[in-house]
Amino acid sequence: MSLRAFHIVFVIVTIVLSLYVALWGIREYTQEQSVSALALGVLFLAMAVGLMIYGKKVFVKLRDLP
Repeated sequence: MSLRAFHIVFVIVTIVLSLYVALWGIREYTQEQSVSALALGVLFLAMAVGLMIYGKKVFVKLRDLP
């Protein structure tokens, strides 16, 4: 597996895991009314969005490399 492919796979897996933790935190907030769980959910949701933006920019940049 090339470094390019590994990087793309790693970013995708990290996005999926971030979304999972975000949904878990939001679900935990709805059940337990824990503010820290809501903060965790919002933080990981923002991280997933940031990783999506990063992944798009990196994918475009890596596509142009030989």
